[in-house]
Amino acid sequence: MTTTATQELARIEARRSLRHPAPWLGLALSGLMAWNTWEETWSGQRYTGLVASLTPLLLGISLASVAAFGRELVPVADDAPLGRARRSAARLLGALPLVGVAVLLVVAAALWLRSTGGLSLGDEPGRTAQAHHTLPELVQLGLLACLAVAVGAAAVHVLRQRLAASIVLSIGWFLAGATYWIFNGPVLRALAPVQVQPVYVDVGPPETDPLTFPADWLLSAPGEFQDHWARVVVSPALAWWHNAYLVGLVLLAVAVAVPGRARRPLLAAGAAIAVAGVLLQQAVTP
Repeated sequence: MTTTATQELARIEARRSLRHPAPWLGLALSGLMAWNTWEETWSGQRYTGLVASLTPLLLGISLASVAAFGRELVPVADDAPLGRARRSAARLLGALPLVGVAVLLVVAAALWLRSTGGLSLGDEPGRTAQAHHTLPELVQLGLLACLAVAVGAAAVHVLRQRLAASIVLSIGWFLAGATYWIFNGPVLRALAPVQVQPVYVDVGPPETDPLTFPADWLLSAPGEFQDHWARVVVSPALAWWHNAYLVGLVLLAVAVAVPGRARRPLLAAGAAIAVAGVLLQQAVTP
């Protein structure tokens, strides 16, 4: 009986989440943000900008989650067929179609880029026009969609006001996406939810002859924003451990949003995985 009621509520919430306008508006804004990256003014802008361009959709998913979990603020009769923990679990399950939308978008974009040849990365003489995002970078975007659901649920649970939660999430996702370069330093790169690559490694002063570098290196030339030659590195290991960090954040947010006996184990597991993910990112950072 309880399982059937949980499944039915999850189906109802799934239909509501797909009808919510915020994810679809976010999808349109993500498309516009991705389109703007095509006016490439520096090498790698498309590679990094396409990852950050998903954040309007992530905000839309979070706002839909706020709407769903905001219904928890309305008192329910004591003899309701589902307790609060099961209602929360059903609402999390009901948000999975929105995660599916984000995953389908990422897969479609990756396949399209494969068919068109790829993206530019690096400066001459170390440059390629056939760069592609690695598998862990693509997996990150799916995990970010899960995180968007979880933080929306957690925000409305903590703040107890849908408007306040929406404002906080809007600011957070704006910073994570529109100003992603702020969080691309050696320390913040491991902690930021949206991690963009490549990593730039100092390899020589500006007067260095770039032809002396290994031929297979991608290079970033001295210019307005750096006074040295840098190697452009895309690290799958760094991306995988960042994904572990995101899994930890998802578990922590779910623990906050869903009451019950599972809260403490989720908090412990989430904290352990997140900390391990950060430390291992630091260990493998080029």
